[in-house]
Amino acid sequence: MKSPPLSQLSMESQQEFGALLLLDQLMRYDLLEVEKDNLTETVSLLEKEVAELKKGFFHSDEQDQELSFEKDELREAKEALTQVEKEMEENDHCRLNLALAETDDDGLEPLLKFMEERGTLTISDDNFYQPTKKGRELYQHLVEQLEAYVVHFGIYTYVDLNEGAFGDPKTDLLEGDQWSDLRVAVAEHKGIDQYRVVFLALLSAERFFENPDWKFDLSMGTLFDEMQQIVQDQLCVEDLGYTENESQVSGEDVIRDIIEQGEKLSRERRRQEQETEEKEQAEAEPNEQVIRENYYW
Repeated sequence: MKSPPLSQLSMESQQEFGALLLLDQLMRYDLLEVEKDNLTETVSLLEKEVAELKKGFFHSDEQDQELSFEKDELREAKEALTQVEKEMEENDHCRLNLALAETDDDGLEPLLKFMEERGTLTISDDNFYQPTKKGRELYQHLVEQLEAYVVHFGIYTYVDLNEGAFGDPKTDLLEGDQWSDLRVAVAEHKGIDQYRVVFLALLSAERFFENPDWKFDLSMGTLFDEMQQIVQDQLCVEDLGYTENESQVSGEDVIRDIIEQGEKLSRERRRQEQETEEKEQAEAEPNEQVIRENYYW
């Protein structure tokens, strides 16, 4: 029997999650802008170094090698700058202009003012909303939360309660009714806000942005309806209890066992992934051992 529904998502939480979504979008352009500035400075420095190395008529072999190296560095930096500028054009839709917010996205004005009052947004000289230092720190915290979500909750997305098995998206065909999503139950047991866990899951999968009208839905207060429904429909700890040989096994006992197994398997999968990455990196690099060998002629 399904447990009683959880309380609805509060207006304060909706406001916080909405602000994080807007911040995520704005940072997609902001991070590229910072990268562009850094690359522009790098290109300028390399151009000066190359010009300096070109001076004079006669160069030693060492000077020619250094010049060739600096030219390669300059070429790569210019290519990287061109790529970043291209990505900035592709992500220009992530920006919010003050005038645009007053027209097409006028429904976002209360949320944008809320972010300004919290000190996470400001208006740039060209009248675009721009994250402040506090906003960038908040975004970094969001990134850390997303990384923690993947590490600690991803393993519980597909659980076969009958077999006591955890599905692996890389190897298993995750279809059928045998799989249960226990992320909400795990969050409940750990005392973590279930809505925040589902929010991070949807943000990680970019589900909020699949609808091109997501900003309109956000302004109308309907963007998080799906998230609320997911939380309400997921299994809770109490739902996991069962009777065996006329003895009652509580949901708390079940979820504790699931978490223990999940954490162990998650560590093992991360270890295997790390070993695979290290092996691939070692195979891609030159065999330095050969260089270190001493040969006597």
